[in-house]
Amino acid sequence: MSPAKIVLLVIYVVLGALAVLQGGTPTGQWSLNILLILAGVHLIECAIFFRVVRAAGGSLAQHLLNVFLFGVIHVNEVRQQG
Repeated sequence: MSPAKIVLLVIYVVLGALAVLQGGTPTGQWSLNILLILAGVHLIECAIFFRVVRAAGGSLAQHLLNVFLFGVIHVNEVRQQG
């Protein structure tokens, strides 16, 4: 796993922890809003890059999960491999 993906996972964990542990505070609400915005953006990326990851071979579900979590970072890795 690339360092960029690890950093993104850490950011997601921190935002998720803040959203849960600080639920009624502005910090918790901001964290939740950021996570929801990121989820929406990554869903759009899944639709946009569907053809790219389908043509990449391997597990389509795994590629789509990676695009949902990491977006353009994963797509760039797929393009570099093939």
